[in-house]
Amino acid sequence: MQTEEIQNKRVCVIGGAGFLGSHLVDYLVDERNCYVLVLDNLISGLKKHINKKAEFAWFDIREDDHELIGILKSHQIEYVFNYAAEPYIPESFERPKHFFIINAVSVLNVLNACQKSGVKKILQVSSAEIYGDMKGKIKESDMVEAHSTYGVSKLAADGLVQVRWREGNVPAIAMRQFNCVGERETHEYVIPEIIDQLSNGPTVKLGNNSFRDFQYAGDAVKMAVELLEKGKPGEVYNMGSEDGIKIYDLANLIGKLMGHEKIEIITDQKRVRPWEIWHLQSDNTKLYSVISYRPKVNLEEALKKTIKYFHENNKTWDF
Repeated sequence: MQTEEIQNKRVCVIGGAGFLGSHLVDYLVDERNCYVLVLDNLISGLKKHINKKAEFAWFDIREDDHELIGILKSHQIEYVFNYAAEPYIPESFERPKHFFIINAVSVLNVLNACQKSGVKKILQVSSAEIYGDMKGKIKESDMVEAHSTYGVSKLAADGLVQVRWREGNVPAIAMRQFNCVGERETHEYVIPEIIDQLSNGPTVKLGNNSFRDFQYAGDAVKMAVELLEKGKPGEVYNMGSEDGIKIYDLANLIGKLMGHEKIEIITDQKRVRPWEIWHLQSDNTKLYSVISYRPKVNLEEALKKTIKYFHENNKTWDF
């Protein structure tokens, strides 16, 4: 498939009121001069996060694909980014069917609708949680052994992207996103949780001291756009910083940035995740064989931006 620059194009961002989705909308509108249609059911995303220059329509991807076909056709959409998901892993333990319907079955709705409405290319956002517990950097060819319903649902969506390209020439790419950090967090992930606790004093309660790869949201969405431009349909690509840090070290770094000379970390058994994946770190070799953009914001700078947002938002998060 020929490479095409996504500049001055008509783009739909499903899940564009959420954390990463809203960063993507900003980039497409402000730096790529695109017409952007945001589709979101606002269950976790917030309308206030949507760029004022984008168009918004309420939509739930669990609906039949006929409605989505009509929306995409009437707005003459050329490219689709699907960031819609149920992403908060602890909840998947209690609501497995709900997670699988949204993260897997609904992806098939999106792929079918895009094919029938003549969309040129689709980026389906996947997750590093599809991988098992490994040491070192993880490649796309490494073992997949999801430890949660969330991970299984994302792995199923990856399979749909690959199979629907082979079966029906549906031009979709799966992007396995590792952890992100930045403004407008919409779930109780570890970084906003640490910041929130340390805003009340130098003590933080945490669960597993696992190792994670954190990438700044603003970098991640720029890389995602270039991947959609240049990536091959039916393929999966890892997306991360390629760096990493243990969660307790992360807490100490955040404490330092928030002005604490020393912090106390308490292991809270209620926060310990069963079937933990202890090490997640991206190998971007395949990605970097396709795109030229490289991350510009390191972890410390990303944390400073996130802490600043927290203080400017009256020391609250949007969840």
